[in-house]
Parts: sequence; structure tokens; C-alpha cells
Amino acid sequence: MPLNFTLKSQFTTFKFLWLFFISILCLPYSAWSAQKVEQQPQNSDIRVLIDVSGSMEKNDPKNLRIPALRLLVGLLPAQTTAAVWNFGTKTKPLVPLGPSDEQWKIKANQASTIIHSKDFYTNIGLALDTAIAGWGDKKPDSTPRSIILLTDGMVDISKDDKKNIAERNRILKELLPKIVKTGAQIHTIALSKNADHDFLKQLSTKTDGGYEQTDSAEQLERIFLRLFEKTTKVDTVPLVDNTFQVDESILELTLLVFKAKDAEPTEVIEPDKNNYQRNNKPNYVKWQSERNYDLITITRPKVGEWSLNAQTDPDNRVMVVTNLQIQTGRIPNNIFSGETLNIALFLTDNNKKITDDNFLQFTSMSAKQTYPNKNRWFLHDNGLRGDKEANDGVYNVSINQSLSLGKHKFVLQAKSNTFQREVNYSLLVHEIDLINNRVMRTEKNNKSLHQILITPNIEFIRAKGLQLSAVLVTGKLPLANHSNIERLEDLDNTHSINLKQKDTNILEWTYKTNKLNPEKDYYVIVHLLGKTRNGRAIDYISSPIQLNIPKVETSTTPVSPLAEQIPEKTISSPQQQAPAPVAEATAEIDEAIEPEEDSGWLMGIIITLIANIVLGGSAWFGYRKWKQGREASYADITGELE
Repeated sequence: MPLNFTLKSQFTTFKFLWLFFISILCLPYSAWSAQKVEQQPQNSDIRVLIDVSGSMEKNDPKNLRIPALRLLVGLLPAQTTAAVWNFGTKTKPLVPLGPSDEQWKIKANQASTIIHSKDFYTNIGLALDTAIAGWGDKKPDSTPRSIILLTDGMVDISKDDKKNIAERNRILKELLPKIVKTGAQIHTIALSKNADHDFLKQLSTKTDGGYEQTDSAEQLERIFLRLFEKTTKVDTVPLVDNTFQVDESILELTLLVFKAKDAEPTEVIEPDKNNYQRNNKPNYVKWQSERNYDLITITRPKVGEWSLNAQTDPDNRVMVVTNLQIQTGRIPNNIFSGETLNIALFLTDNNKKITDDNFLQFTSMSAKQTYPNKNRWFLHDNGLRGDKEANDGVYNVSINQSLSLGKHKFVLQAKSNTFQREVNYSLLVHEIDLINNRVMRTEKNNKSLHQILITPNIEFIRAKGLQLSAVLVTGKLPLANHSNIERLEDLDNTHSINLKQKDTNILEWTYKTNKLNPEKDYYVIVHLLGKTRNGRAIDYISSPIQLNIPKVETSTTPVSPLAEQIPEKTISSPQQQAPAPVAEATAEIDEAIEPEEDSGWLMGIIITLIANIVLGGSAWFGYRKWKQGREASYADITGELE
């Protein structure tokens, strides 16, 4: 398939909004859409840590860690660098760090038999310290780093509980931030309901790794498959009713076929109807058979329709080595409730992005949700319906629907009459508020003054570069579940409000008004653009916050002291003060009160600019904000379901 294409520089395309109040909400540009979509590296650095403490005798009595590890080893591409350790009281190398070529895989399969369940302790901290050796304190230029941590317990280094608690705290407060700096993702597997799930979730969430929990070791092989798909770049082709298509660009394919107990032997049927099982396979086929799966690798497969005579299973895979690949931009393993999921797909030929419309016009791109709901979105490259730039070869969609709390599974697909490619992808949606808020009401001059204070949750959000805007909704919300608002354009009686940050050295934004109608309800919805602590761009819309509280002062969510929250090197002032207490904050109400009705966003910006000039402030910053507001587009933060 001869293709000769050149990569174009990518620039974000913005569009005017047809709704005035939404355009104001989106004044800050989308940090995600402004980023260049990078091709995923083909190589990876994977470190595997396997718990061999005595409790594994109960939780993995059949030692299914062995075939699970062998599955991961068999799937690893040759360009991957990998290492495996057992850990208990000490951490011992099972397979040394090296490229996962044929010789490394032979050693790994042989060494897997050493996995046991005889150690006394579970020294997770020492295991992590060992795994990150040699990574330094900086992210790599290209090679993704991953740690797979399998355990059934908790931090356990001593019979003294105080020492165990101290070690747990050391890992979370000292070691985990160090790992974040290396850019590594920690993928955790909790093989017991009694494991320290909160601890393992923190390790994975704060590094954007995957978290898996199971009470049955029988699931380990499938879990290792999902983590393999998170830690490596792998292309697959669709397997439908045990049939699949091989095109001329595929150089090698690997079949993963899960087997039920007492299942008939797996049979492969080639396009020319040549069929075989493990005992009569051709010499160009490698066949690894375990109790629960077959792993079959075929070099130079014939072009055409292949089929399997085996039990169908949603976790069966057809993985291919090919020059024609589907690529994704960075897709997170964890997002927060209220966050928009942005997906970018493109095709490469010999690692060069395809932009030729003569080829792409016959290709469709889609994102299909398979769990917990059934949905499908089509991606576009026309500059519309969520696409960032027309005709750049990158197909985009932004999904903020159907993302309920918990696990979600997607299949990202490129399809034409001559080829098909897929990427299997899963993520977790977490119920973690990315903003803290405090709502207050005071009486002054026979008027009720309502005020809201907003601070970001910088346990998960970087302080630097944050952009906050908000809208005020008047009247009842259209949805019974106020935390499940998905499309801002569906809201009635909404207008933008101005969140003020009085001191740029303090992460606190405020809005106050004495113009609320006591007969109506009012809700504030905050839009946050920024980055997570591990550097991922984030586009987040908060749940509605009721502004018109009774006269008795009430807090909807306590505000954490900013003196404890603000990290070093993110704020210009080296020493930060906590936000003023409620009494002090309400004592400052002599300032001008924000009217309920805005006089127009352009006039507001002009007034702000004039005020900045008079006060000697930064007119340049005001101009930047005005310009970004004009270019912002609601389509940059929402997609279109088709």
C-alpha cells in the first residue's frame, strides 16, 4: 500500500458560539485542544512486581500468577524493555531488565515457576524503590514507563503497626511524588477484598495508571491482558463471530483465545480453508497453550478471511504487526466525574501520519462504548462537531455523555473497504470534586448578600495555569440529579458570571451579588481548564452549587486550607496565606457588588482593560483574555453523538 504523505503542523481551530452565555463560559481556551497530538511511541519500559507473601497461598492457591505472567510475557512486543521481580520481605529479580526479545521471553517463562507464596511480609515500598531504579527524577523524552503491581494485601513490613503506618505514609507522601516526576504509571491489582484498596487506588490514580480488583485469581490472565493494552501500543483487527480479515499490510498476527473448562481444542481456519490445531500446526505457527488460553502467533499470514473454531469470548483478540497503524493521542486511564473525555485518532503508514484525502475519504473513524452502556460516536476531520482542525488527518470527538462513575470500556476503530484496525481502551471515572466551594449569606443595608468562594483541589490539579469561569442558572435545574448535567447548552435561564481572583498568589476565586430574587433558586456551575498533577490536560465542569442559601450561614463543601494545599514551585510567592476566614471575607463587602445581569462581555473586558491601565496593571493579560474569549468555542469542549 504505497503511501507518501507529509505531516502538517497542527493549530487549534476555534469557532464562534451561537449562544452568548455559553461563549462567555468558555472564555479560556481548551488546554487540551491547544496541544499538539503526538504519535504514541512504539517502545515501552515495563516493570512487573509480584507479591509472594504467605497470604497468596489462600488468595491464589493454584498459583495462577504463573500463567498470567506468561500471557503478559508472550504478548510483549520485541521493542519493549521489561523486568520482573518477586517481592515479600525483600525484592528479588525474577527476570532482569532487558529487551523482551525471544531469549528474554524464554528466560521469563522458565523463571515464572519460581513464583511462590512463602514470604512473611509485604514490603511494597522496597519493591517500588527497586522498580524505579535508574529512572532518575525526570520524565523520558519518548519511552512510556509503567509499573504493574500485583498484591493481595497492604503495606506490611513489621509486627509493629506503627512502623507499617509510617511506611505507608512514606510511600504516599515521599515515594509517590518521586514516581510522578519520572512520568511512570503505576497499574495496581488488588487480589483480595481485604487489600488496602484506598492505598492502591491512590498509587494508580495519582500516576494515571489502571486499578483492578478481583477476589478470584481466575481473573488474573484477563486483568494482565487489560494492563498489557494500557502499557503498550498494540493494533488489533475486529473479531466478529470468530471471523476476521487480514489485509496485505499485516506482517504477523497473534491470536489470544480464552478457553472454558473441558473446551474442544482450538482450531484455526485460513482463507484457503487450510485448518489446524496445536498438534498439527504448520512450521510458521507458534502455539503456547495454557489451561485457560491459547496464544497463537502466525508469521506472514495469508490475505483474506480467517476464522476460529473455538468458544467466542469478548476478551479474545487478534493482534497484528503492521505498517498501517491506528494511533491515538494521549487518552487517560482515569478521569473525574464532570470531566470531558477527548479522543483523537489518526492513521500512520511506516510511522508517518496519513493526511492524503484520497485515502482518508474512504475511511471512517468511530469510538464505541461497550460497557456499561452501548454507545457509538463518529469522529470527524472537517473542523466541525468537535474536530479541532479540518483536513489535518486527525479525527476528534469529545465525550461528556454516558460517563457514569466506575469502569468504562471503549473500542476505537478505523475502517475502510480494504482494512480494519481497532484499539481496546478502558478507563475509570472517579467521584472526586476538583473544586472546593464555600457559600455564604450576609445581611447588609436590608439586602441579602450572597457570596461563593471557589478553590481548586490541588491534590489532583496543578496550581499553575488554571483558568476558571462560571455560569449562573436561575430557577430549577432541568435534571433531577443535579450532579449529572452533561450539556450546558440544554440549560435555560443561564448567564455568565465573573469569578474574581483578588490575589494571584492565593488560589481563591469569588463571586458575590445582592440582586438575587428570594422567590427563585440559583446555581453556580464552574468550568475549569488546567492540568492534573501528572501533566494531563483537563476540561472539567462542576456539579451545580446552590447560591441562594438560607440566612444561617452554610457551607456546601469545606474549603481546605490553602496554606496546606499550595505546592512549592507553582505559586510566585514562596509563602502562602490561607483564605480569609468567613468573618473577614464578609467584612469586605463594601466593594462594588456584581449585578445579576451582565452588560455584555465585550464591554466588561473593555472596562477591565481601562481599570488595569489606570491602576498600572497588566493590560497585556487583559488583551490575551479578551482575544481568547472571542476565539473560544463550545464545540471545543463537547462532541456530537451520532
